Amino acid sequence: MPRSTVSACTCNYDAYPSCTAPEHDEMSVLRCAILTLLDQGRWMAGDDIPLPDILSAGGDYLSRLRGTGDRIPVPAAEHWPWLEAELRLVLARAAGLDAVSTLDPRIDGVLTEAARLPEYPLVDLLDLAAEKFAELHTRPRTA
Repeated sequence: MPRSTVSACTCNYDAYPSCTAPEHDEMSVLRCAILTLLDQGRWMAGDDIPLPDILSAGGDYLSRLRGTGDRIPVPAAEHWPWLEAELRLVLARAAGLDAVSTLDPRIDGVLTEAARLPEYPLVDLLDLAAEKFAELHTRPRTA
């Protein structure tokens, strides 16, 4: 089923509480960075940039975006490998893969193949990942 052409992330930072909080803790910055990378990935996919390129160097990419006027969340450089791993995990879950599969060194190829399936074109996969990730991290906490 075709999905919306509008990003679920709408990361003008108004839709995601961690992006709009007056003070950002480290985890909020990382979560907001994931949503930003998923949102930017949609544009990159539209420019026919391959998924492995979208998945790599996320922190560096965010650093270069920082001066564009938006409040771009840029985690500390030591968190960039985590950011890339988490991005792969988020996409794997959106594609219906389990978390263990992201440990396989072939995960970029697996995700690329998933993004070629008719039910998960790359832009839709990125959009679904953003939607699920935002939902997971905005659920009310239970005591």
